[in-house]
Amino acid sequence: MILATATVSPLWYLSRSAGYVGLILLGAIGVLGIVTAGNVRVAQGTKFVTPEVHRSLSLLAMVVLAVHVGAAVADKYSFIGIKDVFVPFMSAYRPVWVGFGSVAVDLGIAVVITSLLRVKMGYKSWRLVHWASYPVFALSIIHGLGSGTDSSLWISKVIYLAVGGALVAAIVARLIARKDLRAGAKAALSGMTIAVPFVIVLWALSGPFGANWAKRAQTGLRQSLLASNNVASSSAGATKIQPVASPVLHLGSGYTSNWSGRIDQSPANSQGDVALRLIGNLSNSPGFELSVVLIGTPLDGGISMTSSVVEIASNNGTPIYKGTVTSLQGTTIVSQVANAAGEGFTFSANINLGSNGSSFTGAVAGSGSSSFSNLSTAGVQPRSERGDQ
Repeated sequence: MILATATVSPLWYLSRSAGYVGLILLGAIGVLGIVTAGNVRVAQGTKFVTPEVHRSLSLLAMVVLAVHVGAAVADKYSFIGIKDVFVPFMSAYRPVWVGFGSVAVDLGIAVVITSLLRVKMGYKSWRLVHWASYPVFALSIIHGLGSGTDSSLWISKVIYLAVGGALVAAIVARLIARKDLRAGAKAALSGMTIAVPFVIVLWALSGPFGANWAKRAQTGLRQSLLASNNVASSSAGATKIQPVASPVLHLGSGYTSNWSGRIDQSPANSQGDVALRLIGNLSNSPGFELSVVLIGTPLDGGISMTSSVVEIASNNGTPIYKGTVTSLQGTTIVSQVANAAGEGFTFSANINLGSNGSSFTGAVAGSGSSSFSNLSTAGVQPRSERGDQ
């Protein structure tokens, strides 16, 4: 096709950069925490400064985390809402892998809060919560590998290996140094410590570092995925969903409408695929907008489509029709969608691109007739929460 591409959002770069900085800080915090647990004294001076550095880095990591999360939420391509930051596996974008990050955020916040309140908590209670730091490390690495589009880059691999290797080495060294553990316990715990990153590496080789990860990463919670305007693997046909009371949209035979709005583009993933989203209001259906997401390889200033997601939704983000693109020729898009009752609607959209490549105008013409109650699906959030206009 010849749809022009838009500029990659700087928010994506900010979010990914903050994510890597946060991961490095997390590794440093983990190593210093293990050193602190061993009561290691700094060579110079009489104070135990390691705990102070550990706490200071923890607070700094929270600031970096806020930047990472804030940029991801503000980025219109990721379709990640505030709710997705704390409620796992509900995100429209790579729900499983973003979900691991949500779990890590929840556990990390619990660890930081209990650390700040340590003087008011019993040592056993504090220590029990603080043990959550270990799964936070693993979950953060899995989240970064699975949700990042640049995980296969050499610099990304270096960061993951360095952080993971430093943590594993520190944990094993600490276990060996402990005098209250028997040799058998030390061997078992050390083996588990080494086994976890080994499994993660094996998964990464066949997953994020493997072929076609961009599409495979979208699976796991498919209904939640297709419930939002998001980059996803296209389904063979229209998606059915469970209805609840909501506004009614009438699409009669010979339906026509003007359609205009903006074009958003994702950064290229490790396989070189990008996604274009065209989203805009339908002039003859006030209060409703049409979104078309095209996924594929850049070609001659446009994109060679491999999959798609089409959605007609109310302006508050509630989905009405869902489906896929069935034909793409030049700037003409033909789509087939269906409502909650399974009633189909086929339409074509002719697009005129703006001079800056980030906006468009066009017209929609279709056939079919339906009048039905709208629906809401778990994980769907109004676009106002996702940073869309």
